[in-house]
Amino acid sequence: MQQEQVILYIRENLMTIAMVSGGIVLAIWLFILFQVTRTRREVHKICKKIRRYFDVILAEDPKEEQQPTEEPVSDNTRIPVYQVAEEPSIEEQKAEKSEEDIRLLMDVISEVF
Repeated sequence: MQQEQVILYIRENLMTIAMVSGGIVLAIWLFILFQVTRTRREVHKICKKIRRYFDVILAEDPKEEQQPTEEPVSDNTRIPVYQVAEEPSIEEQKAEKSEEDIRLLMDVISEVF
């Protein structure tokens, strides 16, 4: 009994049903467009951060270029034991750079996930 009423309603109001179904399809397409646009923006932001990370990683470190030349110390010239070198050693510079790289990488990973 109810099926007959539904079929009769569809036959009488075919244009209204077509407009409603068209509106639903249009709403779905707009939702998909919105999601794709939002995802594209997020991916663009992540790519910028990754590019910045690689720029920092691949950039030449100016501290490494300005390494002082070591002069041989003669036996007559002695350096006091308590005197500490003013510039950090190469290992310390590499450690600082690797820590900075790790922080940037963690920022990028946290943005992605």
